[in-house]
Amino acid sequence: MKHLLAALLLMTTPVLAEEGHDHDEPAHAFEIGGLEILHPWTNATDQDHALLFMDLHNAGTARVEILGARLDSGLEGHLVGFRMKDGEMGFESLPPIPVAPGRQLALEPDGLAIRFDGLQAVLEEGHHWEVILLTSAGELEIDVVIEAQDARQHGHAGHSH
Repeated sequence: MKHLLAALLLMTTPVLAEEGHDHDEPAHAFEIGGLEILHPWTNATDQDHALLFMDLHNAGTARVEILGARLDSGLEGHLVGFRMKDGEMGFESLPPIPVAPGRQLALEPDGLAIRFDGLQAVLEEGHHWEVILLTSAGELEIDVVIEAQDARQHGHAGHSH
């Protein structure tokens, strides 16, 4: 576990300046305590579990920890990391992940994510999912875009903000 946490800390890289970044785009960008949450998304599913992905940029002056997430129903989402063990793909639960000032962190397929188990509703492509992100700076309601079931990135990935 110590090696996994050390690898996670190395993955938080310095934020590079982005030209033309529009933080007023409500469906894609959110902020709390200097932490910018960009492009939160998940895959469409009719299963009882889903993974939440997003880009995080700490533009503030204080470290902010990502604790997990929850739904209005009370269902909690937990931080997980993708792993291969004995040829089997899976996810390992993780402790809170700090994002230092001037650093970024990506939650993405085959990497880090927030996993929800026990969903009661289908997540349909093209719809939105209201999730409450839990951080050390407080709770923040975010609007999550539901992408195709086989999507590997947010539909707007790579565009300039």
